[in-house]
Parts: sequence; structure tokens; C-alpha cells
Amino acid sequence: MAKKKSNLLSSFEETCMWMSWRYAIGRNSIASVMHAHDIAMNTFWRQTIERKEFNAFDIAREIDSQLRFPFNFYIDYPNVNENYHPLERFMEFLKNENIHNLEDLNNYKSVKYTRDGKFDIKMYPYVDAYHSNPEGDKQEAYYDNPNPRHISDMDIDDLIPWQKLAATFDVKRLLVAHTEYEGKEEDIICFKSYIKTYGEAEAIDLQGNPYKINDVNNITYEEVYVPLDKYLTFGGENYRIADEYIKSIRLINEEEIKKFEVE
Repeated sequence: MAKKKSNLLSSFEETCMWMSWRYAIGRNSIASVMHAHDIAMNTFWRQTIERKEFNAFDIAREIDSQLRFPFNFYIDYPNVNENYHPLERFMEFLKNENIHNLEDLNNYKSVKYTRDGKFDIKMYPYVDAYHSNPEGDKQEAYYDNPNPRHISDMDIDDLIPWQKLAATFDVKRLLVAHTEYEGKEEDIICFKSYIKTYGEAEAIDLQGNPYKINDVNNITYEEVYVPLDKYLTFGGENYRIADEYIKSIRLINEEEIKKFEVE
């Protein structure tokens, strides 16, 4: 990846750029999601490393604000010098709590990621009571959330393209995957992101034959590594490094960071 010569963004262009993502993040529309890659493709080589880092933080802060509602997920007072990746922390929380049905998030009153790297979790009161019904008394246990929220996977999915953009701009925390494919070894500059996968459920067609469908109540967000050059060219939606080709992952080094300086 060669060092680029480029005209830096003007003050007006920078203002339009950051105002656009503050409007677009969390809008739940195709246009807003596609805009994230448009920004990367058209501005990556027109910003200094320092400016990219600042913009990575600003995008992350907007993602952070979107996670507060409807998920009641908070990050303790970040600053620009920290490894600040709110969506990554949220995905870590989902994994730790083994949450695959997003409606289960209604059981959580609040979740805070603290400065010491821990999750401070507050649940709604747990009720273990008997309720009468026509079939007799049956025990029902539940979390007593007085105002359950509608939670959609789209509220997470639409943040992933913006997480990709933030990771792209955060050049000092890019990763290098050492890969081997058909006997050829290669170091690929990349960043971590996520894809959504479903468990399987069984359905019956009109003829009574069973078939498999995606189980929307069994969602997992899997970690993937996206090649930076492919993302900047094609958007990265369908590009990731196959796990079986990755031999190791490391943080980018100072010499490799210099490739992203602009003149």
C-alpha cells in the first residue's frame, strides 16, 4: 500500500463530513449505512493521521450515544487517547452474557463498561411467582421490567458500517494478519469487525415438508477481520480474511503506520 500524495480536506469539507455522520449514524436507512463507506473511500487519503484518529474517536462517540437507547449500555467517560471502541465492548457484553435472543436485553436495567475494564450490570427484579390460568397454577419466572423496549437487530446491524469506518480511521490501532494460503505467506493490514449469523429453525411448507430457516431468535455476531485495502476499494461488506488462513494477529507497528501519512 503506497504512500499517497493528496490534497487535504478543506475546513468546509471536514465540517460537512463530521456533520453528516452525526446525522446519519443510527438513522436505520440504506443510504445512511452506505454513506459510511463513501466517507472512507473519498477521504481516507485526504486526512492526516492525527485527523483520522480524531475522527475515529468522534464516530465512536456517536456509536456510544446510539447504544444508550434502546440498550441502556454506557461507557465510562472516554477520552481521545484511550482504546475507545463502544460497539466492540457491546459485542463483548453479548458474548459474555450468552445473549442470542435480543429481547433478553429487556432483562437488563443498565450495563456500564467501567474504566477498569469490567461490566457493571444491573438487572430488573427477578420475579418467581404463581399465576392462575385455565390449565391450573403454573410457575412463571421473569424479570419485572415495567417498560420493555422494542429491540431490533437493525439497531445493531446499522452501527457496524460506522464501526468499520471508525476502525479504518484509527490507524495506530489497525491490525496485521499473518496469513498462509496455498503455500504463500503474507501480512495483511486489517481491522476487526462483525457479521451477523443465525441459528437454524425448522418450518413446514404447504405440502407438509420440513425445511430449515434462519432463527431470528438465535442471533450471533461473529468477529471477522476485514482487509483495509479491500474495504477502501469495495466497501468490505463481502470481504474478510478466512479464519483458516490466519496464522497470527498483531498490532500494526510504527513503520507500517507511516504508509498512511499524506503529503
